[in-house]
Amino acid sequence: MKFRWVLIATGVVVCAAAALYGYAYHTYPPTGVHPAVAGTPAPEPPATPATLPPPSLAPAPAAETPAPSTKDLFARCVRGGFPTPENAERRNADCSKAIGSRELSPDDLALARLIRGSARATLGDKVMASDDYNDALKRYDSLINSKSPDALNLFRRAAAADALGMTEQALDDYNQALRLDPKSALAFLGRGVLLASRKRAYQRAIEDFDKVLVLEPDNVLALIRRGEAFGELGETGRALVDLDRAIALAPSSTQAYFQRGLIHRRRNEVQAALSDYDAAIQRGPRNVDALTSRAAIYSLDGKLDLAIRDLDAAIAVDKRNPVAFFNRGYARFAQADYQKAIADYTAAIDLDENFGLAYNNRCLARAIAGRDLLKALADCDVALRLMPLSLDVRDTRGFIYLKLGDDALALADYNAALDMDPNRATALFGRGLARIRTGDVKGGDADKAAARTLNPEVDKRFAVFGLN
Repeated sequence: MKFRWVLIATGVVVCAAAALYGYAYHTYPPTGVHPAVAGTPAPEPPATPATLPPPSLAPAPAAETPAPSTKDLFARCVRGGFPTPENAERRNADCSKAIGSRELSPDDLALARLIRGSARATLGDKVMASDDYNDALKRYDSLINSKSPDALNLFRRAAAADALGMTEQALDDYNQALRLDPKSALAFLGRGVLLASRKRAYQRAIEDFDKVLVLEPDNVLALIRRGEAFGELGETGRALVDLDRAIALAPSSTQAYFQRGLIHRRRNEVQAALSDYDAAIQRGPRNVDALTSRAAIYSLDGKLDLAIRDLDAAIAVDKRNPVAFFNRGYARFAQADYQKAIADYTAAIDLDENFGLAYNNRCLARAIAGRDLLKALADCDVALRLMPLSLDVRDTRGFIYLKLGDDALALADYNAALDMDPNRATALFGRGLARIRTGDVKGGDADKAAARTLNPEVDKRFAVFGLN
C-alpha cells in the first residue's frame, strides 16, 4: 500500500503554451493630486487676471487617440505567429475586435479565427477556443483548392485540425504543405509538435525541429520543443542545452522556464526545478502546468498548504484539468482530509474516465475513511483494469480486502504484487497480516519481519489505518 502518489504535470501544448493570469489592481490618484479634505477652506482666487498665464502658454487639451482601424487590429491579432502566454490576452482582444468589425476578407477572417482560438486555448477557455478552431477549419476547407492548394493555408488548416485532435488530417496537411514548400519552418515546427505530443514519435519530431533550426537558428519555440523531446528520450543534457539557449533568447518565456524545470525534475535536481517553476509562474501566473508541477514538489516536501494554494490557482484558471484536481486530492489526503480528497479524485475521474491513478487513490481514501468499502473496491477494480501491471493497485486492493475481512483475496493480491517485486515492503507486510489471519502465523511473522528489514516504518503505515 503506497501513500505518496503525485503526478508531475507535463505541458502538452499545440500551437500555444500555458496561459496568462489576469492581475487584480487598484486605481490610485495621479501623483500630486490629493482629494479634498472636509473643513479645509477653499484657496483664495487670484488677485487679478494678470496672475494667470498668457493664453499662448496655457497647456493644450490632450488630443484623443483615434481608435485603431480594422487593418491595424488584424495586424496586431496575427503578428508574431501563434499567441504566447505573455501576449495571449492582448491578441485575443485584438482578434475579437477585428472579427467583430465584419470587414475582414474570407482569408483574413479564417486566420483571425485560428489565432483567436489559439489565444483562447492559451487563456484556458477551451470551449470558445474549440468554436474558433472549428470555424477556421471550415473556412480553410472552402478556401483551399484541392487541385492547386496553397502551402500556407494547408499549414493553417493543419494547425486547426491538430488543435481539435484530428491528428491524421493534420499530419496529412503538414506533409502536403512541406511537399509544396520544403523550406517552410512553420510546417516543420507544426509537424514536429504533432509528432511529439500526439504520436510520441520523439526522434522524428527532433528531426523536424532540427530542420526548423537550420532555417531559423534562433527559433525559440523549436528550441523549447526539441528540448522537451530530448527530455522524453532521457537525453537531459541535450535538453538543457536547448532550453538554456531558449531562455537566453527569450528571458520572458514562461514555457521555456517550465520545460527546463521539468528536465531538472527528471534529473532529481529539485531545487533547480523549483527555481524554474518559480520563474515560469512569475512570468505567467496563469501557467497551469507550472503551478501544478510546483505544487507536486511542495506536496512531496510536506508543504501542503503551499501545494493547495498553487492547485487552487491552477483550477481557477482551468477547471477542466484532471491533473490539478488529482494533485490537490493527494495534498488533502496527506492532510487526512479524506472527504475533500475523495471529492477531488472524483473531479479528476469525471474529467478523465481513464485516469487509473485517480481511481486507485480514491479507492484508498474511501477505505481509510472507513466508508463505502464496496465502492472503494469497485474503484480498485477499475484501476487494475486500466493499469494491470500496477503494483500500487495490488497493494491498495489487498488493503481493501483486509479491511473487508476477505483475507484469502487479500493474500492473492499481495502474492501477485510480490511475484513482480519480491522486495516490496508494503506487500510483504500486508501478506504477513493476511497469512496470520488465515492461520499461517509462522509464515505471516516471517513476512512482517522481512518487511521491517526493508522498511522499518512499515508497521506505522498500517497501524495508522487500524491494521497491525
